[in-house]
Amino acid sequence: MDVYKRAWAEADHVADLLRAALVRVGVPEAEAARVRGLVAGSGHAYVELGALRMGSAVKLCEALPLARHSATPVLPADAFG
Repeated sequence: MDVYKRAWAEADHVADLLRAALVRVGVPEAEAARVRGLVAGSGHAYVELGALRMGSAVKLCEALPLARHSATPVLPADAFG
């Protein structure tokens, strides 16, 4: 049971950090709240991101260090004006 509790604590902690980071880059709190920690029956910890609106997903991409090495994402809808 200790392993399961530690996994929950880890998942919740990382989900909290990710929610705070999303809000810092401009993702609305209502969307960031969809991020949650979870633990599989095997005891492995996970963080579920949930669904983000396109603008929020672009903000997330722009905030990722690896994304800075490529061009700003262009959405297909933007290509059509």
